Amino acid sequence: MPIIPGDKDPEIKNNLAEGAKGAEQAKAERTGGVASTEHHKANPGPVIAENLPEAASKEELKKRAEELNKK
Repeated sequence: MPIIPGDKDPEIKNNLAEGAKGAEQAKAERTGGVASTEHHKANPGPVIAENLPEAASKEELKKRAEELNKK
């Protein structure tokens, strides 16, 4: 059976009080700002890449696949 210290131990009470204050401060730091509609706006429309290489032909792709699959 574990031994549970009594309520009369001042050291434990102080440690618990300090932990509670630290937790409250951490929560206040995390919840500093509330999200608004500006935070949720997206850039509508498709994204088109500018620097894409030319598309390879099916023959080239098949040749490369055969080359890579050789053992």
